[in-house]
Amino acid sequence: MKKESVPVRNSLLLLLTATIWGVAFVAQSVSMDYIGGFTFNAVRNITGAIALLPVIWGLGKTRSSSEQTPSDRKTLITGGICCGILLCLASNFQQFGIKYTTVGKAGFITACYIIIVPVIGIFLKKKCSPFIWMAIVLALIGLYLLCITDGFSIGTGDIYVFLCAIGFSFHILVID
Repeated sequence: MKKESVPVRNSLLLLLTATIWGVAFVAQSVSMDYIGGFTFNAVRNITGAIALLPVIWGLGKTRSSSEQTPSDRKTLITGGICCGILLCLASNFQQFGIKYTTVGKAGFITACYIIIVPVIGIFLKKKCSPFIWMAIVLALIGLYLLCITDGFSIGTGDIYVFLCAIGFSFHILVID
């Protein structure tokens, strides 16, 4: 592949990812008219697991089990359980939040995990650049403009989706 086509391909893949991510919110919202949130998330995660089975199988063939120590295995299992619990909580808060708020708000508030991760990281003694602080201020202004209604109140769905963003933030930190 030519070097000139790599940035174009990467940009197209990023655009495809963003499109799929955005369309998923619409699908989640529409699904709440027909099935419950837990059913939607169950089907979504089972579909994802089935799609990952070939990847897991392929990675299992390339890595021998003798490379893994019992300590590594315990860390992997503990981390997997923690990630699973956080993913379950975040996904369910998001699904039920979408029922009570707009898709646009849900997408924006969920994406605030990008800002929440460094804020939580401060308590874990990780440093943030001035650009991150500027992004945090802009995100807070955006949250205010999107979520605060005429009566200066935040809706139930907004709170659920914000809890979802916090859940995804902790999920990312556990993976890290």
